[in-house]
Amino acid sequence: MTGKATREARLVMERLANSGVTHERLPMLDIVFDRTVQMLTESFLHLTSTEVAVQLDEIQYARFSDFMAEPPEAPVIAIVRAVAWDQSFLLMLDGNLVFTLVEILLGGSPSDGPKQRVQQRRPTSIELQLTNRIFKLIAERLSEAFEQIAEVEFRIERLEMNPQFAAITRTTSACVRSRFRLDIARSKGELQVLFPYSSLEPVKEHLSQMFVGDQFGGDRSWNRHFEDALIKSELSFDAVLHSQMTTLADVLNWKPGQTITFETSAETEVRFMLEDMEFFRGPMGRKGGKIAAQIEEINLDTEKDEPANAFGLGDL
Repeated sequence: MTGKATREARLVMERLANSGVTHERLPMLDIVFDRTVQMLTESFLHLTSTEVAVQLDEIQYARFSDFMAEPPEAPVIAIVRAVAWDQSFLLMLDGNLVFTLVEILLGGSPSDGPKQRVQQRRPTSIELQLTNRIFKLIAERLSEAFEQIAEVEFRIERLEMNPQFAAITRTTSACVRSRFRLDIARSKGELQVLFPYSSLEPVKEHLSQMFVGDQFGGDRSWNRHFEDALIKSELSFDAVLHSQMTTLADVLNWKPGQTITFETSAETEVRFMLEDMEFFRGPMGRKGGKIAAQIEEINLDTEKDEPANAFGLGDL
């Protein structure tokens, strides 16, 4: 009787252990995944020149073992490192979708026929490079989606074909998984993003908060776009060889053919002016049959103490 009671108690404990997992809701993580959908849609369009429909199906909370027990069909798994957090998470794509994307990147046209089951095999060297490129794109877009939370770089460490080799945490560890549905070139597949709770610990405080306006410093993607546009802006400089004060009476007395003498030499440096502000200075010469000036002195310390990196200047 004692042995039977012990076995029954063990079964009860196992059922209680497998009944679910206690987790804390992360509202901001939902916002991150919603932004990821938009970014992936645009990025896949630029990568493949083919319209790709990306849809967030669900976000689930469970144990790591529960998720790994039902991976996508013939999965290709990327182990990703969050550099700033010193943590890892997983990206999983089903094999049919991976090889469809690879076929498109190689210039092929996916078959319109029924989808065939992809065998578990190691991709060729070329396929592996393209697959790594696909996962790198996904990781980059995901890191951009996290920018409202924290600056982080997601780096692909390796690819695995067998889920057993992708264990990055204990089987009983709590995890959050997002499932994205992808539809491309008559081929449908699934992308899964699996974060162990321990991986999100460095930003857990931010993820647990409700999204309120610009609480985390605004949309940094817009700030980056503004900076890029500012750097590409064209500026027109005046090259001033010399300047000196003179009276209006002298100017009115100037006549055609008259020589005006400046109190300067041929070695005087050229000044580059923009709205009465001097930015650069250097000697004048010739290059390619044209008058040129070599910048030797940079003066960006204006009266308003503007930082040097506030200007992106191209070739003059």
